[in-house]
Amino acid sequence: MANLFGRDDIGIGVALPFGPGLSNFKLNYTTLDQAKTNIINLLLTHKGERFMQPDFGTNLRRYLFQPNNNQIQGELKSEILDAITFWLPYVKVENITVDNTIENIDQYKINITLTFSVTEDITEFTSVTFKFDSDGSVGVTNL
Repeated sequence: MANLFGRDDIGIGVALPFGPGLSNFKLNYTTLDQAKTNIINLLLTHKGERFMQPDFGTNLRRYLFQPNNNQIQGELKSEILDAITFWLPYVKVENITVDNTIENIDQYKINITLTFSVTEDITEFTSVTFKFDSDGSVGVTNL
């Protein structure tokens, strides 16, 4: 796994969820862990929300009450890939899965799982799952 300067004791970013660590916050020590944190920040930020960076983020929540069909799933995947390609070019997305079970469709929920690696080490993958709920909340698993 790629570490900054080849060392395991140098943190390269703040980990999610926030919590105490050896310093004030828990830290990420590998580029893959930091990529996961960066993907979470990117996908959960609404376009226009970040000061001085109006194009940073995605508009994933606008799909919540749309019909969960192949067209919407394609648009979701495209939105995610476009944002990651532009803002996180060191991330290689292996797979994006949009859960289209009848239960989620009936309850206006969207679950999206991303499997990815970093370009420095394309042999090790990790994943993160976003669970968009009909009340507007978003849960993130596989942290």
